[in-house]
Amino acid sequence: MCWVDNPKVLSERLALAIRICTVNKQKPIILNQSELDWETWDDPDLAAKSPIRWKILISGERGPSGRLATGIAEMAPDTLLPLHHHEPEETYYVISGSGYVTVEDCEASLSAGASVFIPSNAKHSLRCTGPEKLVFLFTFAADRFDEIIYHFDVH
Repeated sequence: MCWVDNPKVLSERLALAIRICTVNKQKPIILNQSELDWETWDDPDLAAKSPIRWKILISGERGPSGRLATGIAEMAPDTLLPLHHHEPEETYYVISGSGYVTVEDCEASLSAGASVFIPSNAKHSLRCTGPEKLVFLFTFAADRFDEIIYHFDVH
């Protein structure tokens, strides 16, 4: 029997959908990254060692984001995001430039259009290898970027 043909089932499903929408009520977050300031590491030694900068686009700091934190980052030529790991999974999507990524035992060259999935707690690093800056979108499976704990690994 199709649930639409049964008023009782339809009523129960509609009530459930309304409860879900009410409990998980989220509002859209719409912004332009040009209106945001660049951020970098709070630790001056780390900022000197890894002069990457980023802007947080979507995250719980800006409003409920449903376990999604995303931002845009850029690295100057011949700079490194050192080997590190963190609890939430992460993705990279390269917008422009070129680089080299290491995730555990996997290594690859990257250029515009490349995407990378980084599993939870996987050790990874990223280097800008081209003559122009490396610009990439990053996304974490996390409510808030400011709650992600980076652990830098010495090898």
